Amino acid sequence: MQIVAKCPKCDAGLPVTAEEAPESIRCGRCGREIPLAFSDPIRADSAVDVCPVCRGSDFYLRKDFDPKIGLTVVVIGALISAVFYWFGRDLIAYSILAFAVLVDLLVYGRLGDVTVCYRCHTEFRGRYRRTASHFDLHTADVLEQEYERKIGRR
Repeated sequence: MQIVAKCPKCDAGLPVTAEEAPESIRCGRCGREIPLAFSDPIRADSAVDVCPVCRGSDFYLRKDFDPKIGLTVVVIGALISAVFYWFGRDLIAYSILAFAVLVDLLVYGRLGDVTVCYRCHTEFRGRYRRTASHFDLHTADVLEQEYERKIGRR
Protein backbone atom coordinates (compact mmCIF):
# COMPACT_ATOMS: atom_id res chain seq x y z
CA MET A 1 0.00 0.00 0.00
CA GLN A 2 1.25 3.45 -0.90
CA ILE A 3 0.57 6.17 1.66
CA VAL A 4 1.04 9.92 1.34
CA ALA A 5 1.29 11.19 4.90
CA LYS A 6 0.64 14.89 5.41
CA CYS A 7 2.98 16.80 7.69
CA PRO A 8 0.96 18.33 10.56
CA LYS A 9 3.11 21.45 10.53
CA CYS A 10 3.44 22.40 6.83
CA ASP A 11 1.02 20.01 5.01
CA ALA A 12 3.79 18.58 2.81
CA GLY A 13 2.99 15.21 1.25
CA LEU A 14 5.40 12.52 2.42
CA PRO A 15 5.21 9.22 0.48
CA VAL A 16 5.63 6.01 2.48
CA THR A 17 5.29 2.35 1.53
CA ALA A 18 3.43 0.36 4.19
CA GLU A 19 5.45 -2.83 3.64
CA GLU A 20 8.70 -1.01 4.47
CA ALA A 21 7.04 1.09 7.14
CA PRO A 22 9.49 3.09 9.23
CA GLU A 23 8.62 4.00 12.81
CA SER A 24 8.85 7.67 11.93
CA ILE A 25 9.55 9.96 8.99
CA ARG A 26 11.10 13.39 8.79
CA CYS A 27 9.45 16.12 6.77
CA GLY A 28 11.78 17.37 4.03
CA ARG A 29 10.24 20.84 4.08
CA CYS A 30 10.08 21.76 7.78
CA GLY A 31 12.16 19.00 9.40
CA ARG A 32 9.44 17.80 11.77
CA GLU A 33 9.70 14.20 12.93
CA ILE A 34 6.37 12.38 12.43
CA PRO A 35 5.84 9.10 14.32
CA LEU A 36 3.93 6.42 12.41
CA ALA A 37 1.99 3.41 13.70
CA PHE A 38 0.94 1.00 10.95
CA SER A 39 -1.71 -1.61 11.67
CA ASP A 40 -1.46 -5.16 10.32
CA PRO A 41 -4.28 -4.70 7.74
CA ILE A 42 -2.51 -1.65 6.32
CA ARG A 43 0.81 -3.52 6.13
CA ALA A 44 -0.95 -6.41 4.38
CA ASP A 45 -2.81 -4.05 1.99
CA SER A 46 -6.13 -5.62 3.00
CA ALA A 47 -7.94 -2.69 4.67
CA VAL A 48 -7.57 0.87 5.90
CA ASP A 49 -8.62 0.73 9.54
CA VAL A 50 -6.48 3.24 11.48
CA CYS A 51 -4.53 6.21 10.16
CA PRO A 52 -0.80 5.77 10.91
CA VAL A 53 -0.31 9.54 11.35
CA CYS A 54 -3.21 10.72 13.55
CA ARG A 55 -4.55 7.33 14.77
CA GLY A 56 -8.04 8.27 13.53
CA SER A 57 -10.49 5.77 12.08
CA ASP A 58 -12.68 8.05 9.96
CA PHE A 59 -12.05 8.00 6.22
CA TYR A 60 -13.70 9.04 2.98
CA LEU A 61 -13.31 8.13 -0.69
CA ARG A 62 -12.49 10.52 -3.49
CA LYS A 63 -11.25 10.12 -7.03
CA ASP A 64 -7.49 9.86 -7.39
CA PHE A 65 -7.49 13.04 -9.46
CA ASP A 66 -5.64 16.28 -8.97
CA PRO A 67 -8.32 19.00 -9.10
CA LYS A 68 -5.73 21.53 -10.28
CA ILE A 69 -5.21 19.58 -13.50
CA GLY A 70 -8.94 19.38 -14.18
CA LEU A 71 -9.36 23.07 -13.53
CA THR A 72 -6.41 23.86 -15.79
CA VAL A 73 -7.97 21.90 -18.68
CA VAL A 74 -11.28 23.74 -18.31
CA VAL A 75 -9.63 27.19 -17.95
CA ILE A 76 -7.47 26.65 -21.06
CA GLY A 77 -10.56 25.54 -22.95
CA ALA A 78 -12.41 28.64 -21.73
CA LEU A 79 -9.60 30.96 -22.81
CA ILE A 80 -9.38 29.44 -26.28
CA SER A 81 -13.16 29.53 -26.50
CA ALA A 82 -13.19 33.21 -25.49
CA VAL A 83 -10.96 34.08 -28.44
CA PHE A 84 -13.41 32.48 -30.89
CA TYR A 85 -16.36 34.06 -29.08
CA TRP A 86 -14.70 37.49 -29.39
CA PHE A 87 -14.53 37.09 -33.16
CA GLY A 88 -18.18 36.04 -33.41
CA ARG A 89 -17.62 32.30 -33.90
CA ASP A 90 -20.12 31.23 -31.24
CA LEU A 91 -20.59 27.65 -32.39
CA ILE A 92 -16.84 26.98 -32.43
CA ALA A 93 -16.46 28.67 -29.02
CA TYR A 94 -19.15 26.49 -27.43
CA SER A 95 -17.76 23.38 -29.13
CA ILE A 96 -14.33 24.03 -27.62
CA LEU A 97 -15.86 24.44 -24.15
CA ALA A 98 -17.83 21.23 -24.54
CA PHE A 99 -14.72 19.37 -25.74
CA ALA A 100 -12.67 20.58 -22.74
CA VAL A 101 -15.37 19.47 -20.31
CA LEU A 102 -15.71 16.12 -22.09
CA VAL A 103 -11.96 15.46 -21.89
CA ASP A 104 -12.02 16.38 -18.21
CA LEU A 105 -14.94 14.00 -17.53
CA LEU A 106 -13.38 11.12 -19.49
CA VAL A 107 -10.13 11.37 -17.56
CA TYR A 108 -12.01 11.71 -14.27
CA GLY A 109 -14.16 8.66 -15.00
CA ARG A 110 -11.22 6.38 -15.78
CA LEU A 111 -9.39 7.05 -12.52
CA GLY A 112 -9.68 4.93 -9.39
CA ASP A 113 -10.55 5.91 -5.85
CA VAL A 114 -8.25 6.89 -3.02
CA THR A 115 -9.06 6.69 0.69
CA VAL A 116 -8.37 9.88 2.67
CA CYS A 117 -8.27 10.47 6.43
CA TYR A 118 -10.74 13.13 7.55
CA ARG A 119 -8.42 14.45 10.28
CA CYS A 120 -4.96 14.71 8.77
CA HIS A 121 -5.70 14.17 5.04
CA THR A 122 -3.32 11.22 4.71
CA GLU A 123 -4.00 9.38 1.42
CA PHE A 124 -4.06 5.59 0.97
CA ARG A 125 -3.59 3.85 -2.40
CA GLY A 126 -3.50 0.12 -2.93
CA ARG A 127 -5.47 -3.00 -3.80
CA TYR A 128 -7.43 -3.11 -0.53
CA ARG A 129 -11.23 -3.26 -0.46
CA ARG A 130 -12.76 0.23 -0.34
CA THR A 131 -15.13 0.44 2.64
CA ALA A 132 -15.17 4.17 3.39
CA SER A 133 -18.11 6.33 2.37
CA HIS A 134 -17.91 9.43 0.23
CA PHE A 135 -17.03 12.86 1.62
CA ASP A 136 -19.32 14.40 4.24
CA LEU A 137 -18.78 18.12 4.91
CA HIS A 138 -20.14 18.07 8.47
CA THR A 139 -17.89 15.16 9.49
CA ALA A 140 -14.91 16.92 7.92
CA ASP A 141 -15.62 20.17 9.79
CA VAL A 142 -15.86 18.42 13.15
CA LEU A 143 -12.87 16.07 12.77
CA GLU A 144 -10.48 18.57 11.15
CA GLN A 145 -11.05 21.09 13.95
CA GLU A 146 -10.58 18.38 16.58
CA TYR A 147 -7.26 17.31 15.01
CA GLU A 148 -6.02 20.87 14.56
CA ARG A 149 -6.68 21.62 18.24
CA LYS A 150 -4.84 18.42 19.18
CA ILE A 151 -1.71 19.35 17.20
CA GLY A 152 -1.81 23.01 18.27
CA ARG A 153 -2.82 24.71 15.03
CA ARG A 154 -5.91 26.33 16.57
